Amino acid sequence: MTIPADAASDEQLIARTREGDMGAYDELYRRHVDDASKVARIVTNNSDEAQDVVSEAFTRVLTRLREGGGPDLEFAPYLKTVVRRLAIDRHRGSQRDGSQTDPSILDILPTADDAMARSTDRQLVRHAFETLPERWQQVLWHTEIEGRSPASLAPALGSSANAVAALAYRAREGLRQAYLAVNLSAEVQPECRPYAPKIASYVRGTLSAHDTREMSAHLATCGHCRERRDELLLLVSDMRGILWPALLLPASGVAAGAVAAAGAGAAAGGGVLAFLNPASWGKQARQFAAAGGAAAAAAAIAVAAWALTSGDDPADPPAAAPIVSTEPEPPAENPPAEPPAENPPAQPPAEEPEDPPAQPPADEPVADDPPEQEEPDTDEPPAEQPDVEPSQPSETPSSEPTVEPTPDPTQPPVEQAPVIDQQPPANPVVVAGESITLTVAVSGNPPPDLQWQYADPPAGSSGGDDGEPVAVTAANSGPRFWVTPTTSGTPYRYSDPVPGESTDGTADEIIEPAPTADETPADELPAEEDWVDLAGETSESLVITEPTADLDGRAYRVKATNPLGTITTEPAVISVQYSPTVETHPQSVTVEEGGTAVFEATAVANPDAMTITWQVRAPGGEWDAPDTAIATTRQEGVTSTLELTGVGSERDGYQYRAVFTNDVGEAATEPATLTVHWEPEVTEQPESAEVGPGADVEFTASASANPEGTWAWESATSSDGPWTPVPDATGSGSDAVLTLTGVALEDDGTRYRAVFTNELGSVTTDAATLEVVRAGRFEVDLGDHGTRCLVVDGQGIPRAGDCADAPSRGWEVPDDGTIVWRATGQCLDGVHPIDAVVLAACDDSNSQQWNLDPETSSSQLVKSVKYHGFVLDIEQVAADGRLILFPVHQGVNQQFRYIQP
Repeated sequence: MTIPADAASDEQLIARTREGDMGAYDELYRRHVDDASKVARIVTNNSDEAQDVVSEAFTRVLTRLREGGGPDLEFAPYLKTVVRRLAIDRHRGSQRDGSQTDPSILDILPTADDAMARSTDRQLVRHAFETLPERWQQVLWHTEIEGRSPASLAPALGSSANAVAALAYRAREGLRQAYLAVNLSAEVQPECRPYAPKIASYVRGTLSAHDTREMSAHLATCGHCRERRDELLLLVSDMRGILWPALLLPASGVAAGAVAAAGAGAAAGGGVLAFLNPASWGKQARQFAAAGGAAAAAAAIAVAAWALTSGDDPADPPAAAPIVSTEPEPPAENPPAEPPAENPPAQPPAEEPEDPPAQPPADEPVADDPPEQEEPDTDEPPAEQPDVEPSQPSETPSSEPTVEPTPDPTQPPVEQAPVIDQQPPANPVVVAGESITLTVAVSGNPPPDLQWQYADPPAGSSGGDDGEPVAVTAANSGPRFWVTPTTSGTPYRYSDPVPGESTDGTADEIIEPAPTADETPADELPAEEDWVDLAGETSESLVITEPTADLDGRAYRVKATNPLGTITTEPAVISVQYSPTVETHPQSVTVEEGGTAVFEATAVANPDAMTITWQVRAPGGEWDAPDTAIATTRQEGVTSTLELTGVGSERDGYQYRAVFTNDVGEAATEPATLTVHWEPEVTEQPESAEVGPGADVEFTASASANPEGTWAWESATSSDGPWTPVPDATGSGSDAVLTLTGVALEDDGTRYRAVFTNELGSVTTDAATLEVVRAGRFEVDLGDHGTRCLVVDGQGIPRAGDCADAPSRGWEVPDDGTIVWRATGQCLDGVHPIDAVVLAACDDSNSQQWNLDPETSSSQLVKSVKYHGFVLDIEQVAADGRLILFPVHQGVNQQFRYIQP
């Protein structure tokens, strides 16, 4: 499931669970139940049983956390280990109590009436076992059959407990590979050829997620490959239960005789297991083939079966479980027919199975765990241990010599070529900047000189030329396989050479099996000349200090040399985990309004499983999540795309970036700017203006557009047009300005508008009207009453009043001889002499005609045209006197000034 970036980490939830917060454990359950279910289904192959296993696993982990145990940092690996081991325990328990919990595995067990199937299966397992190097056979015998622990075997094998544990793990992996190869020696159907070599890796859980999905789909339809998978699953889950019948029950005349002779050997003091020590099988089988009878054979088989199964019930210890003595056995009185081999133990094949990853992917099969380095807590999920624990013998072993001397594992050869006892980890993982130590174990006599080397991955390589097999030379070769590049997809061709002979006459040549999909093919490994010595690094440990991302994929190995030869370890290819590094930044985008904008970003990281989040920032704002109404994201691998649809002009100038986050850190791309183009939109209309003659007037208008365009003013003398360009009234930008100077009365009523244009279109503003009006106010100086203005009272009667109440442009004096009160549009009318002047509707009568100079602001008489010698007068020079028509007498109450603002 996807975990939000701000969600609590597993470490925090684990701590809270230990404190009793069940909500925290509920969150852990939701996060990991799907992955745990995948692992359970792979191991059990039974959905119902998988659910039971998952439920029990979560319950056990909760109990462990409440007790203070369990994981501290990583929850998923611990849970998957519990799930896997519970599933295996259930399978083993079902074998003991007879219940059928896993039909897919039980189906491949031989039935009582299928003697041929049992014999064939034992032959295949035995054949695979016999192809292993002798050193691997020994450690498998002691750990899987005898149930010995690595610590108890270390003195007998002349090595450390950790080295024995690592050797046992590689031996188990080698047996699985060999078992699969033996199966693949049969005819492979054409449709199975691309998949057959991958079955072992599928069972081990080391295939990539893509290959796992393809393999799962193929297994769903192919019965042949399912059979091979089931056989390997059984070998993985119950190796001891498969090995002991294959190695102890008779599968041929010679084997039967050998087992029969084991009865006498057991009585002589070595026990049937000591008799069947791999180091002496071949000779003893031949020597005792004719010595045993049916009773001895039955006794040997019964003793072996009882010894191998009694470990299930601690209350019934075996009577005489064998142990490996650290003291050399006395030599036989008669020398053996064939001298003991003086060659050192066989080397493991050049292509050894890689160690399984520390955290197997949830959707891949779970592999056998590598050996534990420390004893786990008793309540922790147990490391893989043999089903049978060794016990002390109830009888003192006989001191009588055996027919042949038993090889003494505690005494190293006097001289021995270098032997790799512990390979470096195949794929160590380290976080950039954190040091890592690679360790190997190498033995030999004289002690070999060690030299660490490194090699960078080759740029490119290919397989064998012209279809020839790829061969690698090694001492004491084990199983032989031809790797023949073909176009048919069948990479294996088993060869059973004559003992003592090589494939081409050259001794000690191994033809290696072709690597599976999860292993590094030989032709992809660095060439020998590419390996470079690390100066001063000559011990069994190499410390890589603060590795950087540049070291990701670099291979390291040890070259061991003494006078008897030179050997190199398998390469350790380090995986350097580092925080994301942006490779492709999103590019700025320009779109038209309503269009679609796409941003893309790519980053590299290790691990490359990243959370990619897109962010947006408005100009001058903070980074935030994009609007989901128009934004959608998609991710393909390490590339993420943000798509914006229906982009509006309001998002012009917004910035977008991607933030990549993995387990190591995060990185943000450089911001990309979104530019939106749109046609002009009027944001400010021009306003009508009223001025007097000779005044200057300015019209303004604004429009937004991207890109910015041009503007031009147009005028019309009436609402019907026509519209014509105003000379010299053009420009560019978002603001259009028109300035008219010295307007005249004839300009009155003219209309003006602006037109904005860019490459996407144009827009026209509303029209504004210019009114040119001669308007002002009449003032009169009334002596003691001061300056008064001509106003109209509430009854509509003109009279003297306070100038503060007089509009500055209340009286209009047009060129037609009238005086108009603009508030009502009425004209002054002197109807009768020596009577009040009233306001009346303008009707062009001569009583509404007056003589005055409107262009002067000096005091003057306002004369009536109808009544000669009569002028406007403030009645009785009163401060609020009415306006009357009175004969001229030149008094102050007849002197009016026309003031225009």
